[in-house]
Formats: sequence, C-alpha cells, structure tokens
Amino acid sequence: MLEKISPSLFMQLLGVKLEEAKYPRVRVSLEFNNQLTNPNGTLHGGVISSLVDIALGTALFQDRIVRGIATVELKVNYLQGITKGKITAEGEIIFRKNLMAFGEVHIYNDGALAAVGSATYRLSETQ
Repeated sequence: MLEKISPSLFMQLLGVKLEEAKYPRVRVSLEFNNQLTNPNGTLHGGVISSLVDIALGTALFQDRIVRGIATVELKVNYLQGITKGKITAEGEIIFRKNLMAFGEVHIYNDGALAAVGSATYRLSETQ
C-alpha cells in the first residue's frame, strides 16, 4: 500500500528511503552521510528526530481517511552516537482515537538500537 505516499522533498534531501509501509507500521532508512553530522562527527540529532516524524507520519498517511497531520509532541531518547552505516527507523502507530494518534519508533544503526522516539499527532480526516 505504498501508492498513497510519495517521498517529500525533505525526505529526498535527507536521503530517506521508504522500505515498507502498511498501516499502522512503517520502515524507512538512510545511509550515513557526513553532510548530516554535528561538529563531533556523529549523525545530527535533528536527523534522528526527523526520522521519527517521517516514519510515523508515513504510517498515518497509509490510512486512506487521514487527510492531514500536525505533530503535537515529539520525543527522542538518544542511546548511542551514529558515525557510519545504515540507519533504519521502524515505527508503529500504537494508539488512535478520534483525531489523535500516538506512535513509537525504534532507530537502528546497522541493526543495533541507537534511539527510541515517540510522537503525538492531531489528525484531519476526509469527510
């Protein structure tokens, strides 16, 4: 069910690839890129938080009645720095009621857990 999602310009800028998406789950990935690092040479935390938002937003848009989303809150626990390799975000919407949704994402670096994130969304739906 990937036909509803086309990569945004922001996803393209970061180099994010959509690997799998079927509501309520999604998997996206990107390859480490030195242009996305902080002064310490590790992947910038903003890229990781963007992966959380991209993954959960993509999962929500797999539901045909979701017309729009707004991120209400986003949280990331950074567990280890990322300096190379493949970064994969696996997300799932775990709660949805009325116009509110909440999801969690696990971020892996070459298979090792590197961060855990969550986000809350306000939804708009088609009539």
